[in-house]
Amino acid sequence: MTPDFEVYATARTARPGEPHGLPALTEISRTAEAHGVTGLLAFYHHRNPDPWLVASALLGATDRLVPLVATQPYALPPFTAAQMIHTLTVLHGRRIDLNLITGATGAELRQVGESLDATERYARAAEYATVVRRLLAEEGPIGFDGAHYRFEGLRMNTPLAPGLRPRVFLAGSSPAALATARDVADVAVTHPEPVDRFAADYARALDDGPRIGIRVGIVARPTAAEAWTVAREAYRETRASRLTVALRRTSGSDWSRRLAVLATDGDVYDDVYWTGAYRADRGTLPLLVGGYEDVAGYLARYRAAGVRVLVLGNTSTAEDFGHVAAVLAELRRG
Repeated sequence: MTPDFEVYATARTARPGEPHGLPALTEISRTAEAHGVTGLLAFYHHRNPDPWLVASALLGATDRLVPLVATQPYALPPFTAAQMIHTLTVLHGRRIDLNLITGATGAELRQVGESLDATERYARAAEYATVVRRLLAEEGPIGFDGAHYRFEGLRMNTPLAPGLRPRVFLAGSSPAALATARDVADVAVTHPEPVDRFAADYARALDDGPRIGIRVGIVARPTAAEAWTVAREAYRETRASRLTVALRRTSGSDWSRRLAVLATDGDVYDDVYWTGAYRADRGTLPLLVGGYEDVAGYLARYRAAGVRVLVLGNTSTAEDFGHVAAVLAELRRG
């Protein structure tokens, strides 16, 4: 879409209770590819379709898209992830990117008996990334003696060519997340705060580190008035949603807590950054709302802070992608 940013969208699959997800996934995959998007993020949650099967389906539906597969270490051993990456890459001749996640809802962590705290989960993620990389890059058997994984003479696949090896995205914003990203990530991803705060905090902590990515939604139209009308119609607050957001101010998730504070302290920041989706309990990402020039200008400020990857969370139709393309065209002209 633009040389300044790599753009990933999010795979639309069946939600719980919906009967057929393949047509929706095929449609968004082909629409994203037609608009020059780099890849699609396949989510991991207990009630979502399996992200590896989603990745396989979107590879079959497209010619160039890169799956960004959310991977939770407690759910899948690293040698199994390496085997799946190798298999999909060999079958399709395309790179598979890995989005390592360590958090989840407290309920999901309890359901699987996850006993590690957040810092320990990031330490495990660092070992996980190291093992996956070695299995996909080294010819001989590997040994590994870590706190969370131990292997002796593990041999699995022929190495992948360097250009087909996965890039590791690491999600998070806590000090443990930032330290782990510096050690093992190709791309560090967060739900950003307003740009000046983001630049002074998250981006500065990653100076000379991995590429920086942000996960946001974009609601843009030719004029700001049109965009705000669409946004406020789509995300309506309720008394229940306001209570939910207030409770999240004490969340164990660093970025959920940060966004909850932003959402309860204010609504709109810098005339573009909006907490409306969070305030309506309709998502955990901030939205950039405004005319094409307004949103492009705000993205330019994130770019100046070091952001090079966009992961879009509310872009699923041809109309959505068209509006994003218009924003990025303005960004190029600026």
